[in-house]
Amino acid sequence: MAIEHGAPQVPNPLRVLILFESTGWFQTTGEEKREQILPKLNDVLAAWKENGSQLLGTLDRDILTAGAAGNTGWHAIFLYDVPDLQTVASMTHGFRATGLDRYFRLEAIVGRPFFLLEEAK
Repeated sequence: MAIEHGAPQVPNPLRVLILFESTGWFQTTGEEKREQILPKLNDVLAAWKENGSQLLGTLDRDILTAGAAGNTGWHAIFLYDVPDLQTVASMTHGFRATGLDRYFRLEAIVGRPFFLLEEAK
């Protein structure tokens, strides 16, 4: 059976990889983390659950690293299926609006499932 691979099609939902980098986090106190930063981060992540996005998986690379992420530019990644591009923009803006961008950097990469490993839905 021959495998056909034509031009990529924009999927619905979008497959979105969010790179999460700790930036100012290391310059904060334990009290700031507990009382200000982590509650805001939990609120943002809870809002992402309510926007129609589906979390597919996460990876935190802190098992064999400490400190700044270095050349990779991320500490953790989140993989979501997201309804549309506006929702992705709202996710990143919602993060920014809380002031969390002072402590973390987010970058969203939009793509699709890899055709040889995941069947089309």
